[in-house]
Amino acid sequence: MADRQTKIVNFYESTLAGLLASGATSGSLTTAPTTNGTTKISASSGDSSTHYYLVIDPDNSANREVILVTQSTDEALSTITRDVENRHATEPNHQGGTTVRMAVLAEVFVDVNDRIDTHAALSTHLTLIDEDDMSSNSATQPPSQQSVKAYVDAQNAAQSTGASIGIVIALS
Repeated sequence: MADRQTKIVNFYESTLAGLLASGATSGSLTTAPTTNGTTKISASSGDSSTHYYLVIDPDNSANREVILVTQSTDEALSTITRDVENRHATEPNHQGGTTVRMAVLAEVFVDVNDRIDTHAALSTHLTLIDEDDMSSNSATQPPSQQSVKAYVDAQNAAQSTGASIGIVIALS
């Protein structure tokens, strides 16, 4: 799945304003999706952070279809991607009046997961220090694995050569 941000709202339900025929890439709703019950959501094709998912006929397991809305204005869905779950060989026809919901879907979580790049996040926030003697004694920057090994090896070598243990055994 491609990287994109997706609008998530608490809940939205409406109906199709007319027939959404198989193969159609646009349609309309009777009520526009909103972020808070009053502020309408519009999707812009050039801004993936405005895109959102809708579930058409969500309570009908045979006809349920998830669509991705990539361009819309109020109730008009100008550009949609049909059947993003690949549940149907051919997209079903949905009659006017069919229930449409916006809900949190697995696709949303996959999109979010795809955007997480732990290596990039670490490299922007942490800088590894490469000091075999740990001289900077930083409380905020981690040492490299090689630095830790070199430091431990040096400490072990110093103890085995420079330290003597005196043991006194008294025999009676």
